[in-house]
Amino acid sequence: MSGGIKMNKKVYSSAIKKTPFEYLPSKIIAKMIQNGLLYEEAFDRCVNQNELNVVSDERRKEIFNVCYDRLVNLDNTLLKEFIDGSISTSKFILVYAIASNDPLFLEFLLIQYRDTLLGNKKYISISDFDDFFNLMKEKNAVVAKWTDTTLKQLAGGYRNILVESGLGERIKKNIYSRNVIVSPNVIKRIENIGDKAFLQAVLGVK
Repeated sequence: MSGGIKMNKKVYSSAIKKTPFEYLPSKIIAKMIQNGLLYEEAFDRCVNQNELNVVSDERRKEIFNVCYDRLVNLDNTLLKEFIDGSISTSKFILVYAIASNDPLFLEFLLIQYRDTLLGNKKYISISDFDDFFNLMKEKNAVVAKWTDTTLKQLAGGYRNILVESGLGERIKKNIYSRNVIVSPNVIKRIENIGDKAFLQAVLGVK
């Protein structure tokens, strides 16, 4: 398996607004991928047999498809670390998988999150989310068509990812960035893949 941010050709998406972090379902799906299950087999187990333990059939499909797309292109080293590594490292890899599959979220990490690591302002405010999406609306025709409701839900999804991953801490309405402890082997692996931009965004590396 291969992939990475540098090879990402996907258009901007708002899928995160409904399916942000989803750590536990992602672990279930990752183990199926590691065991060599094809998409159809994993779909059957997760959706038809409901191994995700989600009540709604439509919601199972939604979670499965989004999470599968994120995880299927992780290489074997990162997939194994995601399944077996420490919680901090595992969640870090999931953020990487999300950013690899969602170029708009990566832009957010590079523009907004990285600034909290390197600048004097250590948090992201609601107005910072607004500023980011207004900037993206000016730059991109797809984002420009999204409603204010969609953008508000998308901001909520981003906030969820930061908090659930441990990269951020919610204090009142602000998200304060946090330094996370990640396996050096994982950092080196992501760097070798060619995705140093992600490491610059979430770790503040030069």
